[in-house]
Amino acid sequence: MSLRPARPTLRVAAAVAVVLVAATVVAAPDPTGAAPPPVLHAPPVDAPIADPFRPPTTPYGPGNRGLRYDLAPGTPVRATADGLVVFAGTVGPTRHVTVLHEDGLRTSYSFLSEVGVGRGDRVARGDVLGAAGTGFHLGARDGEHYLDPEALFGERVADVRLIPHDEPLPPTDAGILAEQASLRDLVRKEEPGLLRRAVGVVVRHGVPIIGRAVGAADAAWHSWRALTPTQVAADVVESLVLHLLQDCTESSVVTAPPPGERIALLVAGLGSSSAHASIDDVDLDALGYDGADVLRYRYGGGRTPPEGEVHPDLAAIPSGTYRPEDTLGDIAERGRELAALIEQAAAARPGVPIDVYAHSLGGVVTRVALLELAKRRAEGSQSALDALGQVATIGSPHQGADLATMAVLSEKGLVQDVSYVRSLFDIPIDPYSPAVRQLAETSDLIGRLGDGGVPEGVELRTVAARGDLVVTADKAGVPGRPSAIIDLSGPGAHAGLPGHADTTRELALGLAGLPPACQGLGDALQDALFPEIISAITDGAGLASLLPS
Repeated sequence: MSLRPARPTLRVAAAVAVVLVAATVVAAPDPTGAAPPPVLHAPPVDAPIADPFRPPTTPYGPGNRGLRYDLAPGTPVRATADGLVVFAGTVGPTRHVTVLHEDGLRTSYSFLSEVGVGRGDRVARGDVLGAAGTGFHLGARDGEHYLDPEALFGERVADVRLIPHDEPLPPTDAGILAEQASLRDLVRKEEPGLLRRAVGVVVRHGVPIIGRAVGAADAAWHSWRALTPTQVAADVVESLVLHLLQDCTESSVVTAPPPGERIALLVAGLGSSSAHASIDDVDLDALGYDGADVLRYRYGGGRTPPEGEVHPDLAAIPSGTYRPEDTLGDIAERGRELAALIEQAAAARPGVPIDVYAHSLGGVVTRVALLELAKRRAEGSQSALDALGQVATIGSPHQGADLATMAVLSEKGLVQDVSYVRSLFDIPIDPYSPAVRQLAETSDLIGRLGDGGVPEGVELRTVAARGDLVVTADKAGVPGRPSAIIDLSGPGAHAGLPGHADTTRELALGLAGLPPACQGLGDALQDALFPEIISAITDGAGLASLLPS
């Protein structure tokens, strides 16, 4: 692997750039002559319009060929009507999605911070397409003619222009290039003058460059300091002392599942999907759960479809699928979604404890959800904190992940290039995705979790693998909370941790209200040394990526 110096300008241009591409409407004449069915469009966001449709006075004059909304960046953006995604990507430095509807119109969703769909996806009205960025814009076109999108909201009889079916859907590369050019014109023509365009360039490019430069400098200082012999020795001694002084349970102690009904809520990690996740390997049968009382959080809100039957009282909670890419979004938003799911489960089955088991990123999402529930309780709102039983995180980077820190430093570091990381997540990890950057040791989110701690009354414990190469054991603990480190190492340790027999034992001890299993001095010493060695290698690789090749 060739290590190259980071080039912030190019990195930001590639990371922030986004393309919207769509094809010409294709429809076949109806031989019966019947009128097309009505199409129902709805606003893409629940927010006020900041700038209404203002058609330009000349073909190349300034104006607003759509609607600009006044909303916070990160707000979910939804499809206005059923249709086909004919492009999702970048145009210059901005992200866009275009949807072709059955009424022959194309709606464009411009200036997004995240794109959550791909070309060729079928979407229904209200499906989330992505997240809004600064200056989110909705456009509507009939061919190349721009319409006022506000006039479409409500029931509208389709007025379809029937044209020859000479372009396959999704469109070919040529069709995409044409749509991309149209959208580039849209972006350019909406700027009324040179000064405003210049300000826009500075805001879109300069601010991210400065922000990432500051973040990279902070990460570089953190990694350099972590490599100093004094810091390494201090970390080893601290870890060793904490594990030796922690209360523990002897191996001879036998536990049994607690009596009564309990809900198990699973929260998967980075790169998971509704079809596959390591958290599904937790041995819930051995822990005494009924399969109908098991929920899994869906990235995007609600729960995932169950493999078997679900308890009738829980069946009303909305369910849906998600893809690995959906786990890369803003962790704060994911935490609010999980808090809502906990509240829904508590309301559906009052008095039944909810035990949360979270893996990797899921543990950080859970921590955010706990703070959100605590905030609501402090504000006097109804909170589901009291409904929680055991909350256990498995291989979760509560103190940040070395690989995420390195992603802030390196354009193409281990996060993208090392095969075992990619095999663990089954997707190419985008080092500029919100989730990865928020998992860096120096991120604001990790800092807030450290300051916020764990709400009073929550029984949280952590489980880590001694030789986890993705989330080192020393980063997986929460100060002041019971922590267990099991003897598991190697490339598969991170994904294999939830289903390991020792993990099941630790979770069972937690349900019984007992401290983690006891360790000998040799195990405790290894638990202190192994994470430091792994972190040193990762920190060193991250710093090396900044050096000239």
